[in-house]
Amino acid sequence: MIRTTCFPIPLECGHPLEAHIAWRRIGHGPAKVLLLHALTGGLYPEGPKGWWGPLFLPDAPLAATRATVWAPNLPGSCYGSTGPQKGEPFPDLTPRDLAEALAAWIEAEDLRFDAAVGGSLGGMVILELALRLPERIGALGVIGTGGRSDAWILGQNHIQRRILEDASIPDEAAIALARHAAMLTFRTPESLNARFAEGGIQAWLDHHGRTLADRFTRESYLALLKAWDAHDLGRGRGGLVPALRGLKAPLHLLGINSDQLFVPALILELADAAQAAGAEVRLDWLHTPHGHDAFLMEWGQMAAWLDRLLQE
Repeated sequence: MIRTTCFPIPLECGHPLEAHIAWRRIGHGPAKVLLLHALTGGLYPEGPKGWWGPLFLPDAPLAATRATVWAPNLPGSCYGSTGPQKGEPFPDLTPRDLAEALAAWIEAEDLRFDAAVGGSLGGMVILELALRLPERIGALGVIGTGGRSDAWILGQNHIQRRILEDASIPDEAAIALARHAAMLTFRTPESLNARFAEGGIQAWLDHHGRTLADRFTRESYLALLKAWDAHDLGRGRGGLVPALRGLKAPLHLLGINSDQLFVPALILELADAAQAAGAEVRLDWLHTPHGHDAFLMEWGQMAAWLDRLLQE
């Protein structure tokens, strides 16, 4: 069942927002887990079509008998939480704003979690939420996410944003074209060359573009890309190390060795800053040829990492 809760929150841009949070609770096991989706994910991580479906199978870490999972939809998205509507103005959001909205929901429901887990954009929000609600989260699982978006990431996102902002391109075509550009950053040359040695990458890109255009909105795509661009945990806090002094929960980082977006240097920067701040931090690596999207593909490694996080 999808539930919704509404809270007024102040945004970093200075505007207030009536933030509706759509969320689901999955399973009934003893481990209490907050699970945040990535850029275009939604409320259904489980099941055959879920974006983390294999991790919810009966013998997997998030099986119904092993974990109770809360899965909210991030504000700015189009799956039930407050997001932009076509033709209507919508304020710019940051990961800090998204965390503020989730914090209001968590406090209203009086929730506490053994672990909070998120990859990519979800990982950015987990980091901010850990600073906002340090006493309500037992451990942090942050996947494929550094402490900031660097110039390389901003440049890659800029290409997608320019496509989405071009009013001369129809909605479905703009979403599909932006997704084409994104898919090349989500994977690696090694992965794509191995898969498409005989050709066919154009059809693969067209398929992913059509699939996203069928289920997502142009406005939400743009809003969440802007939030990604604004990711900087140290902004306004004196830098990354002073910001991370606010962490109370152990930080479990999972870097992706072949990531073309949050490259290993950015993951190491976050791990080193956490250590310098005196936080409890553990850094593991997902070894894969598939790049940033590997946390949605490498199920064996993901299950082993998540099992260890929940056990510790």
